[in-house]
Amino acid sequence: MPFRLRSEDVSFVERAPVVVRAETSVPASPEAVWPAFADASAWPEWFTGMKDAHYTSPAPYGVGSTRRVRVMSLEADETILAFDVGERFAFRVDSTNLPLFVALVEVVTLEAVGSTTRVVYRQALEPRPWLRLLMPLLRRQMERGLRRGLDGLAPWVAAHSR
Repeated sequence: MPFRLRSEDVSFVERAPVVVRAETSVPASPEAVWPAFADASAWPEWFTGMKDAHYTSPAPYGVGSTRRVRVMSLEADETILAFDVGERFAFRVDSTNLPLFVALVEVVTLEAVGSTTRVVYRQALEPRPWLRLLMPLLRRQMERGLRRGLDGLAPWVAAHSR
């Protein structure tokens, strides 16, 4: 892809200039929720706006695996940074087809809370200079998109946990 992003690790979520966050609760265990994140091909089934997702490296999948995704008009090549079964899934965006970000890392954490799972999804990013003035508007749109994306998670887990 033509636009390479700066390589960052999971700690970028603690120091990024912009962090977009969404949270949901799923009435299932973290182990039942995990496949929705670990299986790249599952994402388009539950994450609104995701058109395609597939691993580009061979199984078994884990830290260092690569995948390609298409979300609306954005295509991205990613590297998995954390693959902690039932706890944490994280990836770095390595390149995209659109010149939007200098760096982008996404981290999903799963936490058992009684009989449910608290899912926290954070997108840590540094926008390209031309995009900085638009970040207040873009941030709201990204938060809304992340919440909408997570809305499909609980129904997907319910349908796949039987």
